[in-house]
Amino acid sequence: MKRWQALGGVVLAGFLGLAVVSPAAAAAVKGADPKALAEEFGAIVGPVTEDIRKELNLRTSEGVAVFEIIGDSLADLAGIKVKSVIAEINNQPVRDLDAFGRLLSQALAQGNATIGSWEPASPEDQGAGQQMNFHFVPNRQD
Repeated sequence: MKRWQALGGVVLAGFLGLAVVSPAAAAAVKGADPKALAEEFGAIVGPVTEDIRKELNLRTSEGVAVFEIIGDSLADLAGIKVKSVIAEINNQPVRDLDAFGRLLSQALAQGNATIGSWEPASPEDQGAGQQMNFHFVPNRQD
């Protein structure tokens, strides 16, 4: 067995050298199920369909639609609303579910995060339409 295999990590060779990343960290960043990760965060999400894009008057179908928020979760604490579209995490664009999963995984590992969303402008939803709303996601300790 080679020395780097004994470390139990994934070795990434790069132009500047080698970095060791644990298998758990590698799996969290790549290959994690975005919907399961979103549920852990406290949101039930899905792709932005053409109908959702039209209802929110969005220019593109990029982002992730929020269908439900789980009470007393990080998503609830951050003030993310049902019928919103998550468009960015930590100033990085969320183009689809895969990008959402990757960016959310990184954000949760770091602790505090900022999520940008488009929200409906109707009084019942209390969202400010036609502009990005930003939500602070705190680092919640168990």
